Amino acid sequence: MRKGWSIVMLALLCGGLTGCNQMGVKQNADSAFEQVRDRFSEQQAFAFHGTTKLVTGDTANGNVVSFSGRKTGDDMLMRVDFAVPEQKQAKSVSLLSKNEQIYVRTEGSAGWKNTSGQDTVFRQEMNNWDPVFAMEQINQMKKSVLPLQDRAPEDDIEAVRILMDSTKLKSWLAEQMKSQASARTQSHAGGAAVLQTEAIHQPRLKYALTLSDGTWNRPRTGATIQATEPPVDEIIDQMELEAEYTIYYNKNTMLPTNMTMSIRSEYDMNDQRVREYTQVETYLQNYGQAIPVPDPTAAGATG
Repeated sequence: MRKGWSIVMLALLCGGLTGCNQMGVKQNADSAFEQVRDRFSEQQAFAFHGTTKLVTGDTANGNVVSFSGRKTGDDMLMRVDFAVPEQKQAKSVSLLSKNEQIYVRTEGSAGWKNTSGQDTVFRQEMNNWDPVFAMEQINQMKKSVLPLQDRAPEDDIEAVRILMDSTKLKSWLAEQMKSQASARTQSHAGGAAVLQTEAIHQPRLKYALTLSDGTWNRPRTGATIQATEPPVDEIIDQMELEAEYTIYYNKNTMLPTNMTMSIRSEYDMNDQRVREYTQVETYLQNYGQAIPVPDPTAAGATG
């Protein structure tokens, strides 16, 4: 009888230790993310670059978007290149955030143009690839933080996996789509010259890239402004959306070295069910190396 009780107590003890160990690992992952988040938010200068890849579908393994940039203080300079496989070419746009204003320089233009307050489209483009915005969004929309096994303990790099809240992501995506639809309506109505540029530029929708071809954002019937608004809520309601980040960081500095976002989406488009699996990879470097951004108001400033 005493032997039986010993076995039971041993089993309970082992189970308790396992549970405590798992909780401790989970808490360590949460703590690591918080440290990385806080250290990153303190940085006044760094450089970054990355790519977005569709890893399923007809354009599998093709780079859909490439981006690079640098942060200096509160200023951000960015270049975004868009692959257009069917045309066998790439288009690019340069973006500059300075003194709370957004400036844009498109291919063939001589200098920077102020978006004059009509910056919805270009700010959305910057937010898509800005690692500062990404970290803030992760913090706001994280569902859980999980530890990752360190497969190379001899180096200084560790990682955590962060699952995002799908409901919050869908709500955010709906807001982005409605903002684009509103900006397009304004541009068709006339307005400032910069809106004509906005009408040409269609920013990527980070969480459902096929939607970025703009077909959802065109009137269902007719060509007038009064035509039926795009069915954003209808698209979002039937959408399945999952996203997670893997953040790799230096365990000595607690600064991120790269972030990989994996996105799975499924939605109806043009009477077809679209399934996408996308990855966004962002690499960060040169912390503390401040390089002034161009003065967009200076004559001939190109950056």
